[in-house]
Amino acid sequence: MQLAMFSDYALRVLMHLAASPDRLLSTRQLSEIHNAKFNHLAKVTAWLVNEGLAVSNRGRGGGLRLAKTPEDINVGAVLWKLEKDKPLVECLGDDGGTCCLTPACGLTTALQAAENAFFDSLRALTIADIVEMRPGMSQLLASLNDSV
Repeated sequence: MQLAMFSDYALRVLMHLAASPDRLLSTRQLSEIHNAKFNHLAKVTAWLVNEGLAVSNRGRGGGLRLAKTPEDINVGAVLWKLEKDKPLVECLGDDGGTCCLTPACGLTTALQAAENAFFDSLRALTIADIVEMRPGMSQLLASLNDSV
C-alpha cells in the first residue's frame, strides 16, 4: 500500500505543527522545509483547516497551528478520510472493478483484511504518539523551523 503524496504531506504538516505549538508556521515555510511545491501544500493545509485539524491566521505574521491538541488527532482517522476512496486494488472499489476473478477471488478477502488491519493499527495512534515515538523528532522538527 502506498499513501498518496497528499496524505503524506498532511501527516508531515500535522507532525510539524504538533512539534511547534508556540509558533505559527506559514504554508510557504512548510513547503520550503519539506521541499514540497507550494501550490500542492496549500491544498493540503486548506484541507487540514477545512477538516478542523488546523487553524489559519491570515496576514503578516500569520500562519498555521493545530486546532486540537496532538493527543486528540487520530492518525488512522485522518488517513481514513484521505485514503478511503482509493481502494488497494480495483475490485475493492465501489463498482467492483473489471476483474473477471472478482466473484470467486480469495485475494480480495485477504487484501480487504490487510487494509482493515492497516487502518486499525493506525487508529491506535495519535499525532502526539508519532511525534514522541522516536527520540529527537520534536527537536528535529523544531530545528527545521530555524532553517527558514
